[in-house]
Amino acid sequence: MAFRVLVADDSAVVRMALVRRFKAAGLDVVEAASVAEAKRIDPTGIDVAVLDFDLGDGYGNEIAAHLKAGKADLPMCFFTSSSAEARVAVEGYGQIFKKPDDSDAVIAWVTSVTGLAG
Repeated sequence: MAFRVLVADDSAVVRMALVRRFKAAGLDVVEAASVAEAKRIDPTGIDVAVLDFDLGDGYGNEIAAHLKAGKADLPMCFFTSSSAEARVAVEGYGQIFKKPDDSDAVIAWVTSVTGLAG
């Protein structure tokens, strides 16, 4: 059974790049382009989440709270270019990676969490 990763980012370019790399690593991917889309996803159906902070219709900490309410031990990280002040809102939910500089680190973190890192 393949691990399933949620990629929630309002940038189609970022989502496409992450999805391509996660699929190449052998992961199944669920995509969300907004907070509203991400909140419709059942947290029990995913194994790890990669979230942006500012998604236009809300913020990644809203998604994180939704996911944690349904699956308390769900590993998640944030891949964001948001300001330091905004990033404080997500601190307790998971690791924070800087967009776009840390894209390789995000991929490495997800593959490590899922046990796919070799």
